[in-house]
Amino acid sequence: MVCEHQHGNGQCGVSFNVLSNQHLLDEEDRLQTVNGLLSGPACGACGVRYREHPDEFAFNGTHGTLKAGGNRRKAKPSAFRIIHRPCKGKPVARISMSPDHQAQQVQRDNVRIRRALVNGASINDLRRLLADPDTGKQIGVSRVYSRIFWLEKTLLAFERAKLREWKDGVEASGRFSHMRIAHDDVTISVNWESRTDRRLTPLLFSVSADIRSGYVFRIDANFDPRIDAVDLVERSYLDEAGQPINIRNTYIQASGKTFKAPLLGFQRPKGRFDEAILFASAEGSWRVFTDRLERACDDQTSLGLVRPPEVQKRLDHATARRAILDDLRHRYFGFQETNRDYRSSFKGGVIKPTYTKAAHLACLRDMLPAGKITLVGEQEAAMVRVVPHVFRDMIAEDRFEWFVISFDKEASVPKSAARIADFKSGLHRFKASAALPQGASATDYDLLEQFCAQGLSTAVHTDRQGNVSPFCIANFQSSQFPQIWVRSSVQHFGETDKVIGLPVLRSQYRSRMKGMAFDQDIMDPDLRAALSRRVLRSTLQPVSAFMNSLRMRTSPTERAGGKGARNGPAYINGAVFKPVVLIALLNIYRLYYNWFEARQYVGPGTKGGSSMKVDRGASSIRVPGSTEAIPFPKRRTKPPILRTPAMRLGADAPKPGSKSPQAPDPRRVLYRPWLFHGTPLWRKFEMR
Repeated sequence: MVCEHQHGNGQCGVSFNVLSNQHLLDEEDRLQTVNGLLSGPACGACGVRYREHPDEFAFNGTHGTLKAGGNRRKAKPSAFRIIHRPCKGKPVARISMSPDHQAQQVQRDNVRIRRALVNGASINDLRRLLADPDTGKQIGVSRVYSRIFWLEKTLLAFERAKLREWKDGVEASGRFSHMRIAHDDVTISVNWESRTDRRLTPLLFSVSADIRSGYVFRIDANFDPRIDAVDLVERSYLDEAGQPINIRNTYIQASGKTFKAPLLGFQRPKGRFDEAILFASAEGSWRVFTDRLERACDDQTSLGLVRPPEVQKRLDHATARRAILDDLRHRYFGFQETNRDYRSSFKGGVIKPTYTKAAHLACLRDMLPAGKITLVGEQEAAMVRVVPHVFRDMIAEDRFEWFVISFDKEASVPKSAARIADFKSGLHRFKASAALPQGASATDYDLLEQFCAQGLSTAVHTDRQGNVSPFCIANFQSSQFPQIWVRSSVQHFGETDKVIGLPVLRSQYRSRMKGMAFDQDIMDPDLRAALSRRVLRSTLQPVSAFMNSLRMRTSPTERAGGKGARNGPAYINGAVFKPVVLIALLNIYRLYYNWFEARQYVGPGTKGGSSMKVDRGASSIRVPGSTEAIPFPKRRTKPPILRTPAMRLGADAPKPGSKSPQAPDPRRVLYRPWLFHGTPLWRKFEMR
């Protein structure tokens, strides 16, 4: 859809794609179950999932026996049978379930794998780590992958169970919940799979983290690893005879005349995927297959021999399939060719980023307790369509705010340091000259809010001729949003020269700002004070801290080099060529970052500091060449407070009677049936 409104000497030209609600629901289901990992068992007759309707299932005996072992372990059932009562009597309505960790024999190896993965180990490093200590024989790559996928599934199920308990506890307490969420995207490339087709697969990851605690709730990729490009395209658009299907639709004009035309993107059965990349991947699979088969027969053809009939039949079939796919790409759907065509991995399909972002925010909304949500992000065109749609009910209830920030990312370290120094000196002068009423007192944070309110200014773009224009991009220049963007005088958290837009905020402030021009100064003191409170708490710090840590400690997330035209994209040593493995590594690292590694952190708006007071102690320095020591008091009086993000969030509460909080023991986390937490199967496995 293209806007043809006359704007100046030409048309407006703003365009957008029509999206499908059903495709959004399919993508939301994919993210909720993490590509099917957390879907759990389901009835084979009707597809009802046990996790969603446990009351419809009943126990139907046991299956197998675990023999008695050491540590006084008695013999017990290895699996339990459950049956879907509405489908009783139908085939495959009975399911036998056992915990995944029963197949993992060596506990120590799994803990070592988890520790190695979050500290930069590659797949080959893991093979050397698990090699036989006597012979040095290494295990196969497929076994390493199976361990990684098991770790990912177990940790994700553990997190889901704990966050559900945290959410229920917050809602039952009756306290008002206000969650401030930072949201950003990151692009990570996956290595190519075939030397005959050297194209990296760029994956766009949506990351959301709690600003107050630093807890990273989700990291979702616009990639579905469950599908095969060739199978999906041919099953969706070709019949058994290889003829096109599901490509045309009958439309009716206002006059009643009917006509046929190709289906639009949102109408096609697989419109959720980026179809230009999907078709290129399917065609590329056949091309690589043809090249490999021809190279395998080079020895025969070089001697003048004829290829075997079966091989020639396969080559002809591949050529015919490529021709059909090429015809669909260009003649029916009109996917434009580019000078450097691209595709995705052969083992999955790329999703349109808008669907993934909308589903990501919808899943995030459902994870948080009932209350108010403040979302902080950057200027992204897709967010203009996604955010008002996903949070429309909360916006109507005045329980949602959305802020967009922009800061100088290209500033050098000396320049940022100079800006921060100027800010600190200005704040110090403001505190010294602050006039307070008789008998009143103000904290440092209150004075910081007053300093921010005093220094707020309207942000605009100014060209060389001195003409001003709105600071925001065209997508935010809509009448539904306030057009004023403010520039902050506070320089902290590494985000200098910050400009904040407020597309959605409380109705009492939004109604005032919508009536103001984009270059108008805000004179209302109450409105300036309200904006300053929001400006100070608007940051992308938790997402940036997580991504910096991820880049530094995991080799598969290194940036693919080669922006130059001569070299092209570079192959990253130690990285993976399977997107599903990369997604698993990122999920494992995120969970380790949230639950198992304590660190120092102070979020914006936190009244407390990052250190705690202790009694002043004494130390001594020994005189060289003697046993004499000179005593003196210790300098440090405030040791840092080390907590995991889960502890700061409240999801990992300290145990009663513990002197200091401790992270969960991974050996106890990895060997419990977390996938069935909160269901009758959980009690069965725990009590057997």
